[in-house]
Amino acid sequence: MVNKSTNLPTNSDKESNAVTDPVNKRIFLKKRWRRIKPTRRNVERNQKVLLRHAHKFITGRWNNLCLVRRRVVSWLLLVSVLVAIGCVQMVLYSQNETIYAAVGEGTYSEGVVGAISSFNPLFADTDDEKAVSSLVYQSLYVSSSANQLDPQLAVSYSVSDDAKTYTVKLRDNVKWSDGEPFSADDVVYTMNLIKDLATGSSLRSSWQNIESHKVDDLTVSFTLANPYAHFPFALTFGILPEHILKDIKPVDMRSFISENKTKVVGTGPFVYRSSELTANSQSMLHFERNSNYSGIKPRLKYVNIATYKTSADLLSGYNNREVNAAAGVALPEAKQALTIASTEIAQPTLADGVFALFNVSGGVASNKDVRQALRLATNRDDLLKSAVNYDEGLDENLGLPQKLETPIQPGIFSDVDNIKQPSYDSSAAAEKLNSVGWELNSKGQREKDGELLTIDMVTVGGTDYESVAEALSKQWQQLGVDVNLTVANASTVQQDYVITRAYDVLIYQIHLGSDPDILAYWGSSQATARGLNFSNYKSTLADLALTRGRSETNFDKRQARYVDFTNMWVEDVPAIALYQPNYYYLKNSTIKSLNGDELVSSSVRFQDVSSWTANAGQLKNTP
Repeated sequence: MVNKSTNLPTNSDKESNAVTDPVNKRIFLKKRWRRIKPTRRNVERNQKVLLRHAHKFITGRWNNLCLVRRRVVSWLLLVSVLVAIGCVQMVLYSQNETIYAAVGEGTYSEGVVGAISSFNPLFADTDDEKAVSSLVYQSLYVSSSANQLDPQLAVSYSVSDDAKTYTVKLRDNVKWSDGEPFSADDVVYTMNLIKDLATGSSLRSSWQNIESHKVDDLTVSFTLANPYAHFPFALTFGILPEHILKDIKPVDMRSFISENKTKVVGTGPFVYRSSELTANSQSMLHFERNSNYSGIKPRLKYVNIATYKTSADLLSGYNNREVNAAAGVALPEAKQALTIASTEIAQPTLADGVFALFNVSGGVASNKDVRQALRLATNRDDLLKSAVNYDEGLDENLGLPQKLETPIQPGIFSDVDNIKQPSYDSSAAAEKLNSVGWELNSKGQREKDGELLTIDMVTVGGTDYESVAEALSKQWQQLGVDVNLTVANASTVQQDYVITRAYDVLIYQIHLGSDPDILAYWGSSQATARGLNFSNYKSTLADLALTRGRSETNFDKRQARYVDFTNMWVEDVPAIALYQPNYYYLKNSTIKSLNGDELVSSSVRFQDVSSWTANAGQLKNTP
């Protein structure tokens, strides 16, 4: 049986026949063309549309693009700059927010000039002794900057309506380094020790008329005889542990503490461990982190304090890696330190003032016109450079001191800060002297009734302001004034000159403090041999302003009192305010420690010691 499907032609057979047969081939190609031709038309149509759109949106707009290309480029540059600024800000922010990890065995070792006789808060007298004391003992408050108090063992305080009673709330859960709880009993106990004459504390004079009472375990009150706006700034004395010392007689307190180092118990960030004698009969005190400290745990494990006889010895010890920081170096050593590798220098401004103090009680300086003339002849801008022996180009990393205008620490009262001393004017100074009869003679000297205008100037040797006194004497000599400058020995200047007021002008440094109560320096009652009124300035109106200022608790009214006083002070010229000195502190670049632009006193430089860091093994001798 034949398969019928095999007799039917397939499509391939038909196409094969069409290709081989000439007639069929032509017919086949025509049909194939008809199928292809519409597709080509579509392609051509699409090409025309594409060309039309390209001309419209690219070629046709090219001229417009060229016209705006500058703006486009400008915007692109602006965006690039903004992105770059953002990146820089992120880097700086990340650096500022960097948390320095504690070095577990980190040791901070600081050198100071002078002995540390005691770091007990009742007997610590020098700034360095008070600073070391703050490592172990805390106070109710600490003065951090102008008119600013930061709490330590206290939380807050309130004042009674009559401004005579201050009630202080204490922190809870504070422990002594031996684990015993801290309470109001310790505060009252310390206060009574200070007031006891047998204790022999230098703080007694400030507290003898103040009563303290325990309200409860965490509250203590202080009652004053009279309102005293400055009182909160007095709450900065270190607190002692009653449970350790209660059985010790006040008269034996100093010797007991010095002979029983194991009884040194405090609430501060560090505990005392030991001391040793080093070369040249100097000492090294060793402190270790307080495991019972209630504040932020210190990142340092050890703190050492080494003493040196001179600033030069201190710099040598720093160079030899005996210490990794040097506190309170003198100016010459600070300049040398600028050349030491890996050394950073902090030079915060102290809340002190260097003054030219006139003795207004007698002699030529008792004449106000003469004092005003000498102030006009004082070029304070040049004296700032003399204060640091400034050399352009060589001392560019050594900042100049801040010029001082008034006897009150800047930053407390804005209205006081706006008061300025008259500017330097040598011509006006000469006219002033001429008007009161002090005229130039043929030798260029100021003379009146056959007597030369002579000023006896005294300053202290070995200080940064010794060179200021020399420069000031030369400025006044150019006015025709005969100046006799005496550079007194620091150990004898008090007895030889200050107590006896044996000078017309004293170039001296006094502490301004963080509060404007300056009655001790300018009040009439302090114009005594042992008083601090070195100018012997007496003014009933000035006394009234100072007295009302120290008792006024309202800020605006208190500011008004000190504005009145300052205006009188500038007019009467008991002194010329020169500048605020810098505090020079060296440190190795690998440690994080003291910094900042302002330091109320070097005694509070360890206030932020819990955040300090140092590399272990950096020193020659580590614990």
